[in-house]
Amino acid sequence: MALDEAPVTAGLGGGSRVRLHRLSQRPDGGEWVIGRVETGEFITVPPVAHRVITLLGEGQAIDDITARLRAETGTRFAVADFVTALDELGFVAAVDDRVRPDDARVRPSLPWLRPGYVRWLLHPLVPVIVAAFAVAAVLMLVRHPGLLPSYRVLVWSKRAGLVLAVNAAIAWTIILVHESAHLATARAAGVPARITLSTRLQFLAAQTDVSGVWAAPRRIRMTTYLAGMGIDLCTAGTCLLILGLASPVGLPRHLLAVAAALALLGLPLQFLVFMRTDIYFVLQDLTRCANLYADGAAYLHYLAGRVTRRSHPDPSLGYPAPQRRAVRVYSAVLLAGTAICLGIEFGVTLPALITLLARAVSEIGATLAGTLDGALALAILLGFQVVWGTRWWHRHQHQVRAMTRKFRPTEGR
Repeated sequence: MALDEAPVTAGLGGGSRVRLHRLSQRPDGGEWVIGRVETGEFITVPPVAHRVITLLGEGQAIDDITARLRAETGTRFAVADFVTALDELGFVAAVDDRVRPDDARVRPSLPWLRPGYVRWLLHPLVPVIVAAFAVAAVLMLVRHPGLLPSYRVLVWSKRAGLVLAVNAAIAWTIILVHESAHLATARAAGVPARITLSTRLQFLAAQTDVSGVWAAPRRIRMTTYLAGMGIDLCTAGTCLLILGLASPVGLPRHLLAVAAALALLGLPLQFLVFMRTDIYFVLQDLTRCANLYADGAAYLHYLAGRVTRRSHPDPSLGYPAPQRRAVRVYSAVLLAGTAICLGIEFGVTLPALITLLARAVSEIGATLAGTLDGALALAILLGFQVVWGTRWWHRHQHQVRAMTRKFRPTEGR
């Protein structure tokens, strides 16, 4: 973020002294990452901006900071405008004796979970344990290839409603454990993470906001990003070890095999980086792009403007060469991945959903067991669609209404 001109915060003058909220700061290459852990709001700033924040923390007035920077660098900086930008981000606690409103705090999930309870998750031995479970899972799959994820493992009964209900319960339990691993690891680093339900393209997804972990060292950031995949490996490894060593039969065997398959199937999905999965955040961190998804989407918007001959500046030009290349490559991945994913939805998933709904309807009325099973299948299939639609509307309603207003005909005067 540069010290650009901006509307100045009301009441801010040259003699004003600004009190900032407690900010986390760490160097990142030739810049600084600065933000509030409790809100998850972070920015990347040049050294001169970090210098301004340091001087503000010392209680110096705006004019004094401006004069000091000019003496140190020979350049005049718009310190007041920069303070206004900090205020818009929620970083300013007070200007002189006037306290600024602060309603941006994130309400954490599981607020009773204290960092001390889960700090062991950041121990260097934990990845070794996860690797051991991964090795155990591979050995069990080699020894029992019939346990590899397949439709035979997942379709363990002729009753479609029963299979859907049990598999959905197991899948969402695994998802909850996956997200809880992100939350617990972030909490171990002192970050108030929050689990929410949202959508990613056609998928209903749980997600954990761990934005505050940007303040932590890279090892902790990577541990937090990969914690969900780690617990999935542990889940799969545990189920496969029980199946391979204890050889259960009947329903327990089916349930363990389904749990192992679903945990393993969740791993490759994390590599669909065009949907901001766990690996996406690893990639974003490694490329040092603060918001790779938004930057990639903005670059695609720029390219679309060139095709339609609408003049837009290239948003990637403001980045250093490595980040600029990363944004442009990611924009191609974003476009291709989204197109393929939506193609599969309309070509495969939607027809399969319609077929399942038709079969569920056909079961109703034949026998009592068939009626109950068909009704259960309908409730699950339609229930997921309703929840997805509700969460999608909650996320995109503002864009939809804006587009509606844009294309709404205006009355003549």
